Amino acid sequence: MSRATLIHEAFVYDDDEDFVAALVPFLTDGLRDGEAVVAAVAKHNTNLLRRGLGDDADRVTFIDRDTWYVRPATTIAGWTDLLTSVRARGHESIRIIGEVAFGSRTRHDSWVRYESAVNDIFATAPAWIICPYDTRRLPGRIIADARRTHPVVTADRRGPSESYQQPADLLRTLAEPLPPISRAPLVTMSLDVPMGARRARYVVQAVAEGLGWPRPAIDDLLLAVTEIAVNSVIHGRAERHLSVWIEPTAITCEVTDHGDGLADPLVGYRPPAQSVEHGVGLWLAHQLSDWMATDRRDGTTRVRFRFTP
Repeated sequence: MSRATLIHEAFVYDDDEDFVAALVPFLTDGLRDGEAVVAAVAKHNTNLLRRGLGDDADRVTFIDRDTWYVRPATTIAGWTDLLTSVRARGHESIRIIGEVAFGSRTRHDSWVRYESAVNDIFATAPAWIICPYDTRRLPGRIIADARRTHPVVTADRRGPSESYQQPADLLRTLAEPLPPISRAPLVTMSLDVPMGARRARYVVQAVAEGLGWPRPAIDDLLLAVTEIAVNSVIHGRAERHLSVWIEPTAITCEVTDHGDGLADPLVGYRPPAQSVEHGVGLWLAHQLSDWMATDRRDGTTRVRFRFTP
């Protein structure tokens, strides 16, 4: 069976029986039709699906939700690679159960933005994705946001979501939460000097080496610093600055300027085409950092990103 475009659906439920009754047939129908079938769900729900599927469970790819949903950008990259893989194996379409791990309250909006971005990034993918939302475990606001980020919602009945927002609109109005900082920066330096981006790299390298970070972690951090600083120098406007904060287990950097910010709210989420250079730097930085966000207010654009060794 082939599917021309994405179906992205929220399934709102409140007990295990409903979960099994709705999603086991979803998977078995996909297996019957020769589709690739994947479930990235919590351990408890993995066990429910395996019991419901019986022998068919061995034909389903199960992914550990808690290691899959760590950072939105890397999760999107993972789905992109998975789609490429299943096509290479001869499958024309795929069914996915994707149970987002929303994590701490400070990261909720990051994952709401992710759910919205999926609609644009995979718009032409031959995929049917159902995202379970358990009302027993998730706060009401996240359940409400599911209706904004999924064109189709199944709750009491299945149908189009009247609250659905186009990704570009939602991503412009719902800001990515910035990594928190709790004290004055260790370093603040201007990028509006000759070789400003290179100097920023040297400063951050000295900080990371002073903390005893391993070389691979330093290299990842420096790549992100370079990409963000160069992007600010090229596309931003003075005054441009880099600030650095240190914690026992993390380094947080922030680049600020007075440019117009990101014209495309999906930059950093959307994997860049191999033939397109614009946006590659931000995409790489999102892949490498533990937490990265862009914010614009009061005429200042800031890109803040956190790394751990």
